[in-house]
This record gives sequence, structure tokens and C-alpha cells, in this order.
Amino acid sequence: MKKLFSSPPVDPQFESLEEQLAGTLRPMKPSRAILQRLQERIKLPDRAAIAERLRDWRRLFLVFGGVMSGLLVILTVARALFHLVGRRQAF
Repeated sequence: MKKLFSSPPVDPQFESLEEQLAGTLRPMKPSRAILQRLQERIKLPDRAAIAERLRDWRRLFLVFGGVMSGLLVILTVARALFHLVGRRQAF
């Protein structure tokens, strides 16, 4: 079977550094208090709330329009800068 991808050769210095780090760094588990705080701060909405947000077509249309307008502004500024920089290099 033919190999599609070949990995680049590994530098011996990197191997020794990796071995050294593997020996000094040990895995540790976070405390339950930290996990509890993270779970309280990161709350995912339930499926019904997500479905309700998607049904609100006015908000969805407003968000889509805002994203498209932002992209249009970014493209216009980038095109203007490209045009100005290109003109300066021509002289």
C-alpha cells in the first residue's frame, strides 16, 4: 500500500526536549470547586430555547443583515487600501 503523506524528519533536540518535559510535567485534575464554578458560568440553552430563537425570523434577519453589512464594509475598506497602496507603488 502506498503512503499518501510522509512526516518530516524529527530533530533529535526536539525529542530530548519532549522527553524532558514529559518527565517534569505531570497531569493534574482540577478541584471540584473550579469545575462547579465553570459549569455555573457556562450554561448552554436547552433545545427548546434554541429552536425558539431560530423561529424568530425578524431577529435572524437582523443578525444576517448585520453580518452581511459588516462584511461589505470590511471588503470595501480592504479594496480601497489595496487600490491606494497599489497606486503608490506604481509611481
